[in-house]
Amino acid sequence: MLQNCAVMIPFKDLPRPDGKFLVGTDVFVLKDVNREEIFTEATNDSRKIVVQVWYPSSEEGDSIYPYLDYPDIRIPYIAKRLGVKERLIEHINKVEANAYYKSKPIQQEFPVIIFSHGLGGNRTQNTANIESLASNGYVVFAIEHTYDANITIFNDSTYIEFNSYLSEDVSIEEFYKIRIPQIKTRADDISFMIDQIVQFKEQGFYIGEICNINNIGIFGHSFGGGTTIVSSFLDSRIDACLNLDGWLEPITKNIINSGINIPFCYIGQEQKQWNGAPYNEELLLDFHANNKNDSYIIEIKKSHHFDFADIPYLTRTTRLMGLSGKPGKTLTLDLNKTITNFFNFYLKGQKTNWYDNLENNYNTKIHSK
Repeated sequence: MLQNCAVMIPFKDLPRPDGKFLVGTDVFVLKDVNREEIFTEATNDSRKIVVQVWYPSSEEGDSIYPYLDYPDIRIPYIAKRLGVKERLIEHINKVEANAYYKSKPIQQEFPVIIFSHGLGGNRTQNTANIESLASNGYVVFAIEHTYDANITIFNDSTYIEFNSYLSEDVSIEEFYKIRIPQIKTRADDISFMIDQIVQFKEQGFYIGEICNINNIGIFGHSFGGGTTIVSSFLDSRIDACLNLDGWLEPITKNIINSGINIPFCYIGQEQKQWNGAPYNEELLLDFHANNKNDSYIIEIKKSHHFDFADIPYLTRTTRLMGLSGKPGKTLTLDLNKTITNFFNFYLKGQKTNWYDNLENNYNTKIHSK
């Protein structure tokens, strides 16, 4: 029905950040000359990613950075991933965010958070959560994982399309042959990003100066949620891990069976709703049981996969499209508080009841240890 509808979907602006700081932002293209690009057969093709950073700012800048940069290039690919016609989502280019482009940062150190998007998503898909974190005193870096993002656009307007398709009838052997190197590439993107932050600090680059490189958290959605687990297992510099409806099937058994030794939280839909991922629940429960630090699984009943990204807040039509469930737009605001308070608890040592918002306002099932 929506495919044939002539009316464009209405979108609203992102919520105002709930912290005390203004938010600044900047965008970088980073190239890892020590790592070959696995998605291409070209020789000497080094891995290149786009990264956006949000940070506490001391002043309003000259302009708000757009929620969706290069909209003419992006919208066709977003429509394709959502399975709708381009005209239906045309107004998404009018959504306003809250971060000032290259505004002056507050001159003090803040903990660092790194965000990893879902398969076919992009770096801005959870901007509401990210702006909330920055406004509450975090420096947040979101990586656009090239070839896994719906579209990656570089600063010269060249771009790389999503290239991570697998057919539904792929064998288990082929699934792991492809997905394990992909999730490892994503985890390597995150370690490379941490390396770059350390270099930024050593070189006196303005973003590096405000980063506390000894206090690093990570969160991600879907395939990005799985990526956070792999990264936390492989990179000892990460201190806390939060997972939004994450996909665990691409994670190797040795990581599931070992667990991680830093605080972990999974927030998502009921596991029985994970279409096409029949082993996700088993893997999640095993991983949770094997974790060696505080570990939580918070399932929110009647929620759907995209309730854990921006889209349900931006438009009410996502429920009609089957992309979001009963919690709707209010979940975005409660997730903002929960994500911030989780990192406040584990990175800043603030003893808060960090998941009360979810437990009190939604029908939840919670595992903790």
